[in-house]
Amino acid sequence: MDAETVAAIDTDALINRVPISGLQILVALLSGCALLVEGFNTSAIGYIAPQITRLWHVPNSTLGTILSADMVGLLLGYLFISPLSARFGHKRMLIACTAAFGAMTFLTITASGVPLLLVFRFLTGIGVGGAMPSAVALTGEYFPERMRSSSITLIYIGFSLGQIAAGVASGLLLEPFGWRAVLATGGIGTLALSVLFIFALPESLEFLINRGNGSAHAAALIRRVAPGLRISATTRITAGKHAQSVRLGQLVQDGRATGTMLIWAGMFMNLMIYFFLQKWLTSLLVQSGLSQQVAITATTIGLAGGIAAAIIIGPLMDRYGPYAVVSGLFALSALSVVVMARILVSPVPWLTVVVSFFVGFCLSGGQKANNALSVFFYPTALRGTGIGWSLGIGRFGGVLGPFMAGVMLAGGWSPVDLFYAASVPMLLGAAAIAAMGLIYSRAAPVSAAGKLLSP
Repeated sequence: MDAETVAAIDTDALINRVPISGLQILVALLSGCALLVEGFNTSAIGYIAPQITRLWHVPNSTLGTILSADMVGLLLGYLFISPLSARFGHKRMLIACTAAFGAMTFLTITASGVPLLLVFRFLTGIGVGGAMPSAVALTGEYFPERMRSSSITLIYIGFSLGQIAAGVASGLLLEPFGWRAVLATGGIGTLALSVLFIFALPESLEFLINRGNGSAHAAALIRRVAPGLRISATTRITAGKHAQSVRLGQLVQDGRATGTMLIWAGMFMNLMIYFFLQKWLTSLLVQSGLSQQVAITATTIGLAGGIAAAIIIGPLMDRYGPYAVVSGLFALSALSVVVMARILVSPVPWLTVVVSFFVGFCLSGGQKANNALSVFFYPTALRGTGIGWSLGIGRFGGVLGPFMAGVMLAGGWSPVDLFYAASVPMLLGAAAIAAMGLIYSRAAPVSAAGKLLSP
């Protein structure tokens, strides 16, 4: 069949119309790999923390600071580094930030005490915070609207696999080689991946056309997305033409203010408990009387629950809409941590592992779904900034959760008490996203002009 000659191309409309191409699958795979190394490097500290605590005689209050250091960096990376993708492009930001946090992870092995460890963990977090929104936004741009939530939640399997890989690496390397071997593994792997991105990752079409002076490059990428199109020198290509420049204030314009505030509230509540458990679960299970091996197994199985959620939640969001699915996951998360609290009164190893899977499914699934909700809610040009600020605001919770756990434990709270307390933020998050659904679910998320339609 002869190729179709076109006079004008709108990239969003084209991607919604044509079948999924090899280039789009490559974007998803590489973005998933980016999230994998991000998951490894942010989770490894939780697995190696008990050994550091023992070797350096670190009290619980100081351990909370160590576990929160990269969260502070993540917050700054999301708020101030990720928006730079609007100026420099998602590809270049992803390469630079991935190389940066890979180098910082590797250099952490030179730390001989708490102060230097805190510095390197902080800098690692900044790099991860700059990289993650670009990976998510790039995937959302290259996939059609009918599969957008599914694509986002599926690439987050990479993050969960990275968390699992950190647990596996810790189990294999901690005893014979020590905690530095775990971080060296993550750093080297991340640096190698950043080199692969240079040669294999495509740039954002919206950036190339509107701000990157790369129309010819964009045309070449479009040919890979839709091989049946014949693009001539006179073909007019548009992408996100309503947003030639990106400003932070646009997140609360055109009817988006209430939705942005509610997304931020939901992300804050989810990440407060998500990172509290990511950093503390292994240690809390050990303090509850379980062996370290059982605790690591339960933590790893919980991460597997996040992978199961990624497979299930995205298609549910595409089919039934994001608001009911996300708010329902928040409510189930509250239930799951209450069940864990009951189990830890008299912990049974196999039952703890089962409940950990359920906790991981709900909490990790909620986090993935909330990111997909941000992609759903914002127009193409705003997604990098929207996702970055959503995650950045959420990282205030991500910093607060692990830190407050250390303070509460030092104040005499038991692990059981912490799990009961964790249910409250999740119920508040459920209420925030449910309210968002009541306001916006009756309207299409974005009009052709890039404005949110009124309900």
